[in-house]
Amino acid sequence: MNKNTHPPRIRAADAAKGHAAEHTFRRWLDASVLPHLYVEQSPLTVPAPLRGQIKRPDYLVGIPGVGLVAFDVKAKTLYPEGLIFDLEEVRKMRVFARLFHLTVYFACLDPAGGSEGCWVRLDQLDSVPAVRRNGTMTLCIPLHDTIPVSLQEDFYRAFVRAVALI
Repeated sequence: MNKNTHPPRIRAADAAKGHAAEHTFRRWLDASVLPHLYVEQSPLTVPAPLRGQIKRPDYLVGIPGVGLVAFDVKAKTLYPEGLIFDLEEVRKMRVFARLFHLTVYFACLDPAGGSEGCWVRLDQLDSVPAVRRNGTMTLCIPLHDTIPVSLQEDFYRAFVRAVALI
């Protein structure tokens, strides 16, 4: 893959849903009074040799008694077969997780803005077979394999419960 390849353009409506989900996630972290950092996504924040090779998560969260955990926030539509992830994006996130020795979760929030969502730990996708959908290689995880979360619950409690479920 060419390191200078630009990612495909995201439709404006989808970008707006993604920004709204990130904002909702940040409000949840703020309300839970957990230390966190937003990871700015401009290409300039990645060393030139790694551009196009890694995907950064949206948030780094300090979990008391655990340490730093990465979350990539997604406004995800639930399909009958489950949640669908772009294989190339997952591959790049795996590179990030390996290089930084961090556990990464996809925080999948309701694109309509509801208070229920689910988390998928990156390594849960390791054994999911890739399937081509609309010309793109994807991974699909059934809903019953995800970790349900409620944004009405304290983030730390949701995290502790999520870890206990896996």
